[in-house]
Amino acid sequence: MSIMKIPESELEVMKVIWGGEIPISSKEIIKILEEKKCWKNTTILTLLSRLAKKKFIAAAKGKKITYYTPIVTENEYLGLETRDFFKKVHGSSLKSFITTLHDNNDITEDDLDKLDKWIRNR
Repeated sequence: MSIMKIPESELEVMKVIWGGEIPISSKEIIKILEEKKCWKNTTILTLLSRLAKKKFIAAAKGKKITYYTPIVTENEYLGLETRDFFKKVHGSSLKSFITTLHDNNDITEDDLDKLDKWIRNR
C-alpha cells in the first residue's frame, strides 16, 4: 500500500488515534482534540472523514458513535516523513544530517557513541 503525506491537522488526529485504545471512539477523539487544540466538533469530524477517504483509518459505525481503527501505522507514517525530510533537506546525506544535529547541539557525543555502536553491531 502506498501512503501519502497528510496535512498537520490530519496528523494531529492520527496521533490521537495512534495513542489511544484501539478502536477509539469519535467521542474520545473529539474530547481530546477539543481540549488540546480547541477545535470544534465539526472540524474534527471533517478531518476524520478525510482520513477515512485517504484510507488512513477505518470507521465502524455503532448506534450513536463511530469507532476508528488506524490502517496506516505510526511507524509507517514516521518512515515516510523521515525519508522525505532526509531526502529533501539533506539530499539523502547521512553526514549532512548528523553534522547538522551535532553542530546545533541536538546530538551529544554520547549519542554519537551509541550510534557508532549500533552501526558496528548491524
